[in-house]
Amino acid sequence: MRKVFAACVCAVALAVPNVSVAQQQEGWTYAYVEGVATATQRDERGRVTATMTCRPPTGDIVITDYTLARSARRATTAGVRVGNLTVNVPMELSGRGRNRAVTINLPQRPPILAAVQPSDRVSVIVNNETRTYLAGSAERMKEVAYACWGS
Repeated sequence: MRKVFAACVCAVALAVPNVSVAQQQEGWTYAYVEGVATATQRDERGRVTATMTCRPPTGDIVITDYTLARSARRATTAGVRVGNLTVNVPMELSGRGRNRAVTINLPQRPPILAAVQPSDRVSVIVNNETRTYLAGSAERMKEVAYACWGS
């Protein structure tokens, strides 16, 4: 019985792709799958902390932040800053427990993208709590937007 169990465990271990935290490094990744452009930011532990997505035909950029949920109670608007320009837009708080997230819809072709510089970072402000995303965040937002709008 133990040999059968050990053989099953070995077979399952070999069948599952090896996805370690070390492989999911801190930073941004980008994917374009089934018409949806998505940039994903991970922290040093490999956890998703923010995403930026865009889906045709609406072309809205949706920023989802998984770190601001505690600060977002009773909030209805969020500030999105790129470089020196900030826009205030409606936001929603969704999910439960560890899956709670702040969701922000930027309308198609938001003016803040026009002035994006390579060194700029995106920040989200909710109830005076600011999260500044990792380097390359403004470029990732621009990449997501143009992939979506070019479709």
